[in-house]
Amino acid sequence: MKSVSVSNAGRSSPDAPDVPAPGPLRRLVAPERLYLAALGLTGLAAVVSVALPAAERGELSANMVSATLGAAVGGLSLDTFLLSRPAGWVFSRGRVWVLAMFVTSVLLSAVAAALLTALSGIGGYLIGVGSAAGLTIANTVSSIALRQRSFLAVYSMRAASGAVLVGGYLALLATGHLDGGVWSVAWLAVQWVTAFAVCALVLGMVRRAGPAPAPTANALDYRADLRAVGNLHTGIFAQMMTLRFNQILVARYVGAGPLGVYALAVAALEFAQAGAVVRAQRILADRNVDASAHRAAPVVRSAVPVALAAVAALAVLGFLRPEYRLAWVLGLCLLPGTLAAAAGKTWSSLLLKKRGERATTVAAVITLIVAITAYFGVIPVAGVIGAALASSLAYAVHAFISRASLRRSRPRIPGTV
Repeated sequence: MKSVSVSNAGRSSPDAPDVPAPGPLRRLVAPERLYLAALGLTGLAAVVSVALPAAERGELSANMVSATLGAAVGGLSLDTFLLSRPAGWVFSRGRVWVLAMFVTSVLLSAVAAALLTALSGIGGYLIGVGSAAGLTIANTVSSIALRQRSFLAVYSMRAASGAVLVGGYLALLATGHLDGGVWSVAWLAVQWVTAFAVCALVLGMVRRAGPAPAPTANALDYRADLRAVGNLHTGIFAQMMTLRFNQILVARYVGAGPLGVYALAVAALEFAQAGAVVRAQRILADRNVDASAHRAAPVVRSAVPVALAAVAALAVLGFLRPEYRLAWVLGLCLLPGTLAAAAGKTWSSLLLKKRGERATTVAAVITLIVAITAYFGVIPVAGVIGAALASSLAYAVHAFISRASLRRSRPRIPGTV
């Protein structure tokens, strides 16, 4: 749900100025299309990485998950927090306060990535820590640009970084560099290039804005900010740990080769949730949600063919690359969780809208407790199959809790699922 929260908060930012209606060329390069292009290029990079031997891809995956999870855990969800602040918040708090929060999040991301790298036992500290810091900088600074409705610039940079990453992977492949560590360095470099580009964009905005007025906030306001960060980050932290921590444990207890195969299956099945993300964004954006919005069946039905196609593609890959032959089995094990996640995103977005962040945070924390218990209990014994089944269980629990909480918030409407 993090991506949903960020997107919705960004679009509704009170600081955003009015934007004129787009013309034909503007529609052709609309921010939404650039965002989808960035996602597609990220997926293409994952496909290209299949050229690596499974163990080398496992090293690349370990570095990526340590960095991304480190940024999610240590970054304090400042990107979402900043997007959700009311108009004038930055000026009232002062740039020193905003900068202090930013520096703290970068340092905590680096520490979290180092701890996760140590726990996984695979990957390099320099790559994990450096990438986590770069990701946190890029995401947090991007949120400042998005508050000013610089969607086109930010998403263009993300799409460009995806294209550069794909080009870098292809260049390494063409020159015979099939080393997961080298590919990880390329991924690290792209994160920092993106971070520098976004920082340059925002620094230009700051210079154009001129001198900032003196801050007007008091101690109570600053304490309220800390409470808001804590409340927001708790739910997002729980969601990200449920989503990615199993890969850390696969790396530790099963090894690099199985992790390379498992991470590929996870990435393939996540494509089936794209429709659910869009549905959730629309629910959050609509002022009035009718009874049909509670129906998760349509989004689940749309996810089924995509998920089955992903499993079939994994089976073809396993035929072509025998070391990936288990990927389609893992895809089947992840399939129930993928469909549960598609339904859960709909119900969770409705729950957020009807009962607020507290209800969704409770659901996320309960799910995390179940997930962590299952991950530690199953992965050391059943390996990647256990990781996939435990992941499906976690998503089913989240969907069930979200739906049950949603039912308590309204009278039952006949014909809803």
